[in-house]
Amino acid sequence: TSDDTSEATVNSPLTFTPANWDTPQTVTVTGVDDSIIDGTITSTITVAVDDANSDNDFDAVANQTVSVDTTDDDVAGFTVDEFEGSTEVDESGTTDTFTVVLDAQPSDNVVIAMSSSDTGEATISGTISFTPANWDTPQTVTVTGADEDIIDGDQNSTITITIVDSISDSDFSNVADQTVSVVTTDDDVAGFTIEETEGSTEVDESGTTDIFTVVLDAQPTSDVVLTITSDDTGEATVPASVTFTPANWDTAQTVTVTGADEDIVDGTITSTITVAVDDANSDDDFDAVADQTVSVDTTDDDVAGFTVDEFEGSTEVTEAGSTDTFTVVLDAQPTSDVVLTVTSDDTSEATVNSPLTFTPVNWDTAQTVTVTGADDSIIDGTITSTITIAVDDANSDDDFDGLDDQTVSVSTTDDDVAGFTIDELDGSIEVDESG
Repeated sequence: TSDDTSEATVNSPLTFTPANWDTPQTVTVTGVDDSIIDGTITSTITVAVDDANSDNDFDAVANQTVSVDTTDDDVAGFTVDEFEGSTEVDESGTTDTFTVVLDAQPSDNVVIAMSSSDTGEATISGTISFTPANWDTPQTVTVTGADEDIIDGDQNSTITITIVDSISDSDFSNVADQTVSVVTTDDDVAGFTIEETEGSTEVDESGTTDIFTVVLDAQPTSDVVLTITSDDTGEATVPASVTFTPANWDTAQTVTVTGADEDIVDGTITSTITVAVDDANSDDDFDAVADQTVSVDTTDDDVAGFTVDEFEGSTEVTEAGSTDTFTVVLDAQPTSDVVLTVTSDDTSEATVNSPLTFTPVNWDTAQTVTVTGADDSIIDGTITSTITIAVDDANSDDDFDGLDDQTVSVSTTDDDVAGFTIDELDGSIEVDESG
């Protein structure tokens, strides 16, 4: 018999007869496996006469013993098993798992701590505990991807699995740490976002402003410079650039669009603001980012028209042929010629030079209209006539076609005086009585 069948077992019984009493019989001692880390254990094999079933002469024979050393094959340790052989997460917060189980049964609790070499890429729960009862039940460890904003591609970090010696079975004190490599897939993509106030950008030629904002979509490792250009600075202007740093990348910057004044009658004009990465001066991760555009509507403040300016506020001539002048100038720049006809409603009192032609080049240079008094012999006093200035629609920029005519009143002073004249032949009148 073995006094510890958990360490060693034997075959029993042995039966000797008067015939084979002197033939040695073999006792086979077999080591018994357990999971406890208990080192080499000595047990005792006792060989004794079974008095009830043996020759009475042997009843008093003393028992004999054999000591058996059972060498322990249980080694303190733990096994890590990764699902599908690897551990992978991504920055959106996905998880992956692996299991940990002890390799041998402890006599006391075993506490295992886990730590991540880069909690900015992957996080893990703190500890797991095994007892002598659950030591061989694998426990699941969950690894969670950690989000950050840097464009850094897929990152490798390491989970270290360590026995907490101070609160664990002493047999596990010298167990080496193990590691699990974790791949964290990057979800940060280089780019930038533009947001227009109320969804559109509108200015006018008086110099009003509107704004839109720009912000990066991911954190760069160095500065990112965005150039801002207008394809028509005659309609809208913008600052040349904005610069984002790794510190302020997620703070939206405001771009102010200012309406530019010009004199052309061109209605509302749409121009394009282009926002582009300045590759030479920006983080290389942003070099391939596509340009983005903002459409800007610039409301025209130029109104087709013309202005008449009379010298000293009135126009006066005489029948003696004296002249007076007034000037005419366009109020806005046309895209083609504008012809103004100048007509007098009474050419017997006043005449004018006509027509006046303005071009896109000389539109803002005043042209002079000369009014000349016309002579008649009628005693008619001062006569007021009307000079009409009108757009010659057929020969003018269409934007000016609908303009109202304008008039100038002209006073023509009469030089005719009531009376009669006597003219003597040879300067005297002489007759004689002969008739």
